[in-house]
Amino acid sequence: MYKILLSPMYQGIGRQLYCGLLISLFLVFFTFHLSADCRAAMPEKVNLLIRELRNDKGDVIPIKEDIRQLLLFLEREANVSFKIEYYPMARLINQIKTGDGIGFGLSKNSERLETMRFSDPIYANYVWIVTRKTNTFPFSNIDDLKGKTIGVMRGVSYGDEFDQKKNDVFTVEEDTASHVARLKKLAMKRMDAMLFGARQSNSNEVEALLHHMQNVDRSHVLDASESDFTVLSKPLRIDELHFAVSLHKYGELIKRINIALTRGKKNGEINRILNLGRS
Repeated sequence: MYKILLSPMYQGIGRQLYCGLLISLFLVFFTFHLSADCRAAMPEKVNLLIRELRNDKGDVIPIKEDIRQLLLFLEREANVSFKIEYYPMARLINQIKTGDGIGFGLSKNSERLETMRFSDPIYANYVWIVTRKTNTFPFSNIDDLKGKTIGVMRGVSYGDEFDQKKNDVFTVEEDTASHVARLKKLAMKRMDAMLFGARQSNSNEVEALLHHMQNVDRSHVLDASESDFTVLSKPLRIDELHFAVSLHKYGELIKRINIALTRGKKNGEINRILNLGRS
């Protein structure tokens, strides 16, 4: 085997070229892995689809501070960045089915389970029946709504039994207006009762909440008859609300959200956030 002998000068140049090549390869390798790590650490950007509520002027009512804080918590814990978009319920459901975002605050029913995947429950929502004080009625089950007109938000599901019996056992008055606007319709006797979802488990607290919503709403001058309502002592149902996605998209994101929800419930952070301003 032959050796190629170089003069000391050329041997030095060779060592310099060799060292320079090693350094260049190391920099390329380091930069590639650093870039990959940075990409992995970047939050996943996703459209967060939220049911819109509007006042009488047509302005969208933004999410409350406690929900905003909850979403910030989940963004940090699940490594996601939410872009909030408001839609009427029917369009929101369609956006979820086509994979154009992740829905917030949806309940399960048989129809939705055919096309959607749901997260673990975020929190429980009580669906309350609100009537005029002069038009209360005993309520123990859904059949007690027989013959009545019930005000609901268009596209919202209140469970399989309600969905099956609406416009058969009872009639629904659907709209996309705010709860305050629906109270106005109730006062005008356009419906016998309206449904209102809230996390409060006490009917007196719910009644106080609705009065507060009326007082802070500036969309119209409040008439005395609009405040003459009451909340029946038994809720229609207790709804667990979830994030919802298409069956074919965002599976890994739902897993991360579930981990964040479990952690937040275990350490009490979610309960603390959802009780902001209630103490």
